[in-house]
Amino acid sequence: MKSALLVIDMINDYLHPEGLLYCQCCREIITNIKRSIEFARQNNILVIYVNTNLENENDILAKKWGLHAVAGSYGAQVIEELSTGESDLIIHKKSYNGFFNKTLDMDLKHRGIESIAISGIHTHVCVLLTAVGGFELGYNVAVFEDCITTDSTSIRGSEFNFFNTHIGELLSLDEWITKV
Repeated sequence: MKSALLVIDMINDYLHPEGLLYCQCCREIITNIKRSIEFARQNNILVIYVNTNLENENDILAKKWGLHAVAGSYGAQVIEELSTGESDLIIHKKSYNGFFNKTLDMDLKHRGIESIAISGIHTHVCVLLTAVGGFELGYNVAVFEDCITTDSTSIRGSEFNFFNTHIGELLSLDEWITKV
């Protein structure tokens, strides 16, 4: 079964100290995400960065959080620690759900991908809603518990349970590596 690794919102505006919506505690997963990317590349698993990329104040996320991750800006780029590879894809999103604009789904289907593994920040919104979107489109979904995080720790446990009971599998990165 062909797989892809989705890396959600690991961009400068969220993870660099000078970012517009900096989340210091979200940096805790960078090392594990880097490991997951290296493993994926070594095993011919497509790596897809799914990044917030806004154009103006009328974009949905800009209305809620202010204009950030502006297309073409430093803030919208993947953090230096996770440099993109030649075969990696970058999908831009303007909402929480990476599948909302259909580009991600079309790219996955075009490549015959049936399973997605999800990592990244903002477990309670972007990770959760992208996982739900993938599930609803028929993908087998795995989420790495040690490769997702949020600055809202009080709700973190409920999402973890929801991933297992309603969407797919909640695994550690090491469990996924041994399964692939």
